Amino acid sequence: MKRGRLWASGLLILTIICVGGALTVWRLDSQHVRQAVVRQPAKEKARDRRSASDHSKNNNNQSSTSQRQKLDLNRSNSPANNVTRYLRKNHFVGSALIIRNDRLIYRKAFGYANYLGRVKNRTNSEFQILSIQKSLTAACVMKLIQEKRLSLTTRLATFYPSIPNAKQIEIRNLLDMDSGIAMKQLGSNKVLKENQVVDYAVKHLSSKAANLGKWNYQPVNYVLLAGIIARLTHKSYQQYFSQVFTKPMHLKGTGFVQDQPVTVYQTTGYRYLKKTQVSQNYQKAFNEPRASMFNELGTGQVYMTPFELFKAEHYLLRGKVISLRNVRTLHTPGSSSTYGGGVYNQPNGIRSHGIGYGYESSLFESRNGKFGVVLLTNNYRPAVSIQNLAETLYDQVMAGTLT
Repeated sequence: MKRGRLWASGLLILTIICVGGALTVWRLDSQHVRQAVVRQPAKEKARDRRSASDHSKNNNNQSSTSQRQKLDLNRSNSPANNVTRYLRKNHFVGSALIIRNDRLIYRKAFGYANYLGRVKNRTNSEFQILSIQKSLTAACVMKLIQEKRLSLTTRLATFYPSIPNAKQIEIRNLLDMDSGIAMKQLGSNKVLKENQVVDYAVKHLSSKAANLGKWNYQPVNYVLLAGIIARLTHKSYQQYFSQVFTKPMHLKGTGFVQDQPVTVYQTTGYRYLKKTQVSQNYQKAFNEPRASMFNELGTGQVYMTPFELFKAEHYLLRGKVISLRNVRTLHTPGSSSTYGGGVYNQPNGIRSHGIGYGYESSLFESRNGKFGVVLLTNNYRPAVSIQNLAETLYDQVMAGTLT
């Protein structure tokens, strides 16, 4: 009898320990964090390119959240349920991730990754991060600067002397997009190798001395930076990106769209039917020309899962890619635009945003890398930009009202 009681007591204690362990909030350890990524089939890749001027206008206007999208996220005792209601109310499609003080407090997916196959989005679906890639390209450049292989004041003429005003343009100007360089073309209609993409840009860009020092969002700046990375490392940009981010961080759901394998977490981007459209639709998928995947060299050709995007930026902000001193230098605004080193710098952290090919990506993260919001969608609609949603959620997290 006594032995039976002891056995029952032991079983009860073991059960409590197991349940307690299961309910413990998963903690983000910047040294050992991992994510299991399951793969599945996918439809064609699709994207929607938009002009650099549209991107600039969007990023300047996104900081003000519309009244229609505001919501009290704390009116009940279940913040997670309130976040879900908030995202559904605002017709969010994609995957959402919220981190507070290194703890994952929200992770949920909405809508379809591929409507034709009725494949739903999952928390580790793979989305194009678009212009957010620039923040990672900038980190690669700063890593070379940290290794004394380059400097912020190195002149563009060192690498591309044929570009007008190259003797006056510095690496810092390219990072902050105030180089005076612009490019109207969307790139070649033919599939080009990395060095050919850069050569094409060099031959088709414009450079005006009068615009040097004036901010103008032009992705070609980062195409040139990708070319400089390749020249200095004697590796392709893609190889160096993998060396800095993919391999050491064990990113299994990250890669380049032109090489993306067919998996169930590959997503399809969908067109909006009109600018005023609010509700989701899956009537038109994008058919991205393969050439455009290569043309976005260094500036918008990477796909990631929400968690892996946060993880990469987390490592960067925590000084695991470059020193914290160099992170601060990199993320110093070059103009009133607040843009510096591939991100928009704000008082409570960094903001990064991308739109293209039916996708929209939004990242807000604190400077210490402990707080953040990631929203990735494959159903971009300008009337309900996810940037506003992410900003509202991030403000709640930083204020401590979403825990």
